[in-house]
Amino acid sequence: MSSETQTPLLDELRGLLAQTFQMDPADIDAEAQLGELPQWDSMAHMDLMLGLESQFGVEISAETIAELISLPAILAHIQAKQHG
Repeated sequence: MSSETQTPLLDELRGLLAQTFQMDPADIDAEAQLGELPQWDSMAHMDLMLGLESQFGVEISAETIAELISLPAILAHIQAKQHG
C-alpha cells in the first residue's frame, strides 16, 4: 500500500470494518469490497452502515447504502460529507 493512501480516516475506517467484521485491521486492504471478504456479507454490510452513521455522524440513505460497497467508495463518501 502506498503511503499517500494511508490517511487517518482510512485507518479509522479500517478499524471500524475490523470491529464490525471481527477481524484484524491488517487483513483489510485499502481496496476491500463487499463479497471480497468472507465476513462482509449483506447482513454485515448493514451493521457497517449503522457503524458509519454512529461513528461519523452521517446519515446514509437506502440508495447510498447500495453504493457504499467498497472501502474506497466509503472513504470518498465520508470525506465528501465531512467537507460538504
